[in-house]
Amino acid sequence: MDSREERLAKNEILFREFNERIEEAAKGLDVDGHVFEFICECSDTDCVVRLRLTLELYERVRSDPTQFVVAPGHEAPSIETVVTRTDAYEIVRKEGRAGERAAVEDPRG
Repeated sequence: MDSREERLAKNEILFREFNERIEEAAKGLDVDGHVFEFICECSDTDCVVRLRLTLELYERVRSDPTQFVVAPGHEAPSIETVVTRTDAYEIVRKEGRAGERAAVEDPRG
């Protein structure tokens, strides 16, 4: 993985860790089906897009440590593929060394 791909992967991993905290705080509430604002897990450190997702959807994305949720059009084709595309969000899967790194640095172990 070159230094640019490394930087992109690190940025997305950082955003995923932030969203893990959002999910952890929300799980303590009785809010089945409620929508929460998660941050876009794209590689752009200046991105401020918020994604409205249920905890169930976020959990489904996180069931695979190489998957991330990003705003439409925020995918990084050099390190990931879009596996689900909607008007509101995209689920991307890291490929190659970026995928390996995402799995190793998964906060869920």
